[in-house]
Amino acid sequence: LVPTGIKKTTIIISSIKMLTRTSLSTSFLSILPCLLSIITTHIPPCTADQQVDDIISWINHLPNGYFNDKLAINPMSNAPFLPATSSSSSPMGVFAKEDIEAEELLMRIPREAFIHVLDMEERKEVDDTWSAFYHNMCLLTKKLKEEMETGEDSPRAPYVRFLKSQQRGQIPALWSTPSKNLLRPLLPYEDPPTEAELANHTPRSNSVDWIDDHLKSTCISPTDPSDEQIVALVKQRGYDDALIPLWDMFNHANGRYTNTRQTSVRDAEGVRVYASKEIRAGDEVFASYDRCADCEFVNLVWGTPEIFRDFGFVEPYPHRYHLEERIWFEIVEVDEKDGDKGNDGDGSGFRVLWDDGITWPDVDNYGNPDREGIEFLEREVTKFESALARMSEVPEEERGMVSQYISTVIFDYKLAIAAAERDLELEEEDEDSSDDDEEEDEVEEDEDEDEDEEGDYVDDDDEYHEEEEEDDDEENENESGRDEL
Repeated sequence: LVPTGIKKTTIIISSIKMLTRTSLSTSFLSILPCLLSIITTHIPPCTADQQVDDIISWINHLPNGYFNDKLAINPMSNAPFLPATSSSSSPMGVFAKEDIEAEELLMRIPREAFIHVLDMEERKEVDDTWSAFYHNMCLLTKKLKEEMETGEDSPRAPYVRFLKSQQRGQIPALWSTPSKNLLRPLLPYEDPPTEAELANHTPRSNSVDWIDDHLKSTCISPTDPSDEQIVALVKQRGYDDALIPLWDMFNHANGRYTNTRQTSVRDAEGVRVYASKEIRAGDEVFASYDRCADCEFVNLVWGTPEIFRDFGFVEPYPHRYHLEERIWFEIVEVDEKDGDKGNDGDGSGFRVLWDDGITWPDVDNYGNPDREGIEFLEREVTKFESALARMSEVPEEERGMVSQYISTVIFDYKLAIAAAERDLELEEEDEDSSDDDEEEDEVEEDEDEDEDEEGDYVDDDDEYHEEEEEDDDEENENESGRDEL
């Protein structure tokens, strides 16, 4: 098997002899091809399928560990940038092999399988600032680095092996300089870039520079690319304070696509995942990255741009945008079979939902954008279209995702502008109608007043006639008296 030299062969034979002195466990037999592929260059590398099978077997052998055999974890053949192969770097997806009933248990991952810092005294409670968030991320980064250095001796070796095989550069923070320069003004940031930075297309932004600004030197080596990759894995696959095997292989979707619910990852016994509705054989099984048991209000301030920033992909609809200019909206797909033809009624297939109590019920809602808000969105479209015209600057391997993100935002913003324009026109029509009604009311009030005045005149006339009649009666009485006299 190893014609390149006796040294490798001796290592393999010695290792096998040592292991055969004890019982050859099923777990060792399952990883033997992976070990051989590491030592030799003549055996194909471990496939993603092999690594996933190792993790599932390991989880099922843990106390309280369980992975439903109706599920299959397969490579995603249509992922951007990657060939349609089952290499260990291919993105994964979870699919139903058989029909699954609502509320059926999909998996149970005990905490001992986690790579986490949930119990560490150094861990801080996350508040409204970023400092505690990055502090905890640093702790988890160091923990994962320790696990990777331990390697096959780690009690979580199957999962560590899988994480080591992940392709570098899956999130914007690790993309090329041209891609970062293009995306900085187009992604959410902590501090807005200066005018000079925007003019030179070199602004710094938390959206793509957060590793450099918050973790290099203070947490990881400023010159070691492998440290950057570990940080990226924590950001992309972690649940703030924990990395959870298998659960991090579920792809994200919201709305009608979401078909799971889970318990808190902070539960002492681990995490349990259930089917939230019936899942048909062949359907993909999704998790929500921002509407989860531990997400709290994340879904209100975290939307499509944040998903792209942190995970490197454009999420399926619904799309959500929370903009600094007091604009919040969702774009959802509508089903024409249900009679919903979208905002404009022309069968566009989408509906725009504004912040009219969807967010914090007890806080002043943003409502529909006014004319200034619409003009802001129009300027944003111009900015994104200008960026789209510069796509030739982006390396080819990153161009697909960058272009998809920019094109998606342009499409969504134009839908929002059209919906806002229609809503504003309706409001103006209502105001005009209300003004007309007020004018009609005023005219009617004037007419009523005229009638009242006319009525008062008639009453006075009646009094005059009554007085005349009284005088006549007195005269008649006097005449009668004179007659009697």
